[in-house]
Amino acid sequence: MKSIFALVLSVAFFQALIGQNTVTINGKFTSAPPQTTVTVENFLQPTLFSKTVDVKDNAFSMTFDIDKEDIFKLKLSQQNFLAFIIKPGDKIELVLYPTQLNLNPAIKGSEQSIRLYEAEKIFAKLKISQDSLSTVYQSLGAGDASRQKEIENQYFAFETQKTDYAKSLILGHISSLANMFFIERLPIDQHFEIYAKLDSALFERYNYNPVVANLHKQVESARKTSVGAKASDINFPTPEGELLSLYSVKGKIIIIDFWASWCKPCRAENPNMTKLYADYHSKGLEIFGVSLDKDKAAWIKAIADDKLIWKHVSDLKFWQSEAAALYGVSSIPSMFVLDGDYKIIAKNLRGEQLRTFVASRLN
Repeated sequence: MKSIFALVLSVAFFQALIGQNTVTINGKFTSAPPQTTVTVENFLQPTLFSKTVDVKDNAFSMTFDIDKEDIFKLKLSQQNFLAFIIKPGDKIELVLYPTQLNLNPAIKGSEQSIRLYEAEKIFAKLKISQDSLSTVYQSLGAGDASRQKEIENQYFAFETQKTDYAKSLILGHISSLANMFFIERLPIDQHFEIYAKLDSALFERYNYNPVVANLHKQVESARKTSVGAKASDINFPTPEGELLSLYSVKGKIIIIDFWASWCKPCRAENPNMTKLYADYHSKGLEIFGVSLDKDKAAWIKAIADDKLIWKHVSDLKFWQSEAAALYGVSSIPSMFVLDGDYKIIAKNLRGEQLRTFVASRLN
């Protein structure tokens, strides 16, 4: 008798556990959708989870099990989708515009998703205000300098509002997965402290999510390349095929210049770099060019065409360059300024800012 009773309890226990993972989504469209099916899938890894159901009478319902909270996508097509956050046990209700699912969706039962779209409403209002200012600015003539300046100030005041709002959203709910939609509004170089706090709050809990994992890599790279840190060595082939180490380069100031032959802003910056090198090489300036090229011939031709007479290396792996990953480089040109002991003393300076900084150290 006891064994039967224990079995009943065991079955009930496991049923309860299964129920805790069950998600229910009931959705309604404000009018007939263009497609007859709706799909929910993992946002970045649809092969991990995908479920499709029919739309009937402008509505749908689905039930499924998940074992961990993640970002999902509800879509009618590849272009028309809603991003939202689901955790095990959620009972979600949606009211959606069928032609644009992410336009002011009405959501119940997913607190993080509600936060996400309430925030998007605020960001959208600020963007509308900026767009209106841009329209007025473009209509002004050359003689309206004071009015142009006034509009510029108003525009950047809205930009500051967006930045401050994003920061408040993140810091107000630091452990929220929805923050991954807000942090991308903040450049890591300007807001590293917030990135580091968010990484500490999310990585251990959500390290299976590719966006969270990428944030962790960004933070680790930024920490290694922060001003005051010793630059990591780069040991790549030169155009002649010989390995050259960053640490073999000696100078009072060493600039690591990430660039590529195919990068128009890089090529536009090269005349400034050649002039800087000509003026300050004799005083102790060295440049260590790291190319993100994949075509060796194009790389060598650009060096010759632009008269870049300093040291150059590349692993010819394009954006998969190991040096770019090591230094957290996601756009080029990108500069890191080192002292003679390979300590990073400045980063991401260009043009006159870079020249002024080098001059202050070498003059």
